Order: sequence, then structure tokens, then C-alpha cells
Amino acid sequence: MQVAIVTGASSGIGFGCAVKLAQMGMAVLGTGRDEGKLAELHKAIDDPARTATLAVDLTHDDAPKRIVDSAVSRWGHIDFLINNAGVGSPKPLHETDDQALDYFIGLMLRAPFRLARDVLPHMQPGSAIINISSTFAVVGGMRGGAYSAAKGGLTALTSHIACQYGPQGIR
Repeated sequence: MQVAIVTGASSGIGFGCAVKLAQMGMAVLGTGRDEGKLAELHKAIDDPARTATLAVDLTHDDAPKRIVDSAVSRWGHIDFLINNAGVGSPKPLHETDDQALDYFIGLMLRAPFRLARDVLPHMQPGSAIINISSTFAVVGGMRGGAYSAAKGGLTALTSHIACQYGPQGIR
């Protein structure tokens, strides 16, 4: 059975991805910060043998290890990582303080980087890392600021992963 980790699985795109992957027969570890919303994911998939959730703040230093260890201890390997977690409400550069900058970069660039690094040893040829980015990564957009910077970095990270690990069969 294939195994997928989906961050931001408690709502929106992440929730939809987790449900669809489960419908395709995969085991899914969904992460998010809200245990109540993650309980809704369990209900939507309705297959305890193939579903696990972990309430975790991806910006915490121990988060990637906790996530990877949870998937590997339960299913033995990881086939897919979907780095989806994110936050909206971008502001222009002149309205962005250091705390907001650090949060955007931490959640939407540092966390995906660290998760990808930590899942690689558990992936075989045919595995994939999927990073959900944004048009703001390319066009910047009005009010983009830290959001655009984080998503631009994520897009560059995705290119690096493809070049570095593609020859090993990891997309």
C-alpha cells in the first residue's frame, strides 16, 4: 500500500488531497494544527487502518521528525509528501514586520524544506514530493511581500528536488 503525508490536511486543498488519495487506496497521514478539524478528516475517509492524523505546528523544530516517525512507525515507508500547509492574508513589504516574515518563511518554506529532507531516506523510486505553491511565487502580486518570498523559495526548492533526486526516481 502506498503511503502519503499531507500537511494542512484539516481544510481546503489539503483536506481534498487527503480524501482523494485515500479514495485511491493510499494510507494517509494528515497533519494540521486543529485536532477537531482533523477528526473531520477521519470521518470523511472512514477507514482507520489507512488513516492517521497528527495535530502539530509545522514551525516547531520537532515537527518534521514527529510527522515522519509517525508515518514510518505505522506503515514502514513513505511514498508521497504533499507540502500544502500555508496561510493567507499577505501584506505588502512595508506593512510586514519581522515576526510576520519569520512566520511566513517558517511555515511555507522552512517546514517543507525540513519535511522533504526528512522523508527522503524513506522514499523509493516512484515516490514524489509535491509542494503546493502559488502564482505569487512568480508574479509577486500586490500585497505579496513575505508570502511571495516564501512561495518563490518553495518553487526554487521544488526545482532543486527535481534535479537532485529525479535521477533516483523520486519526482
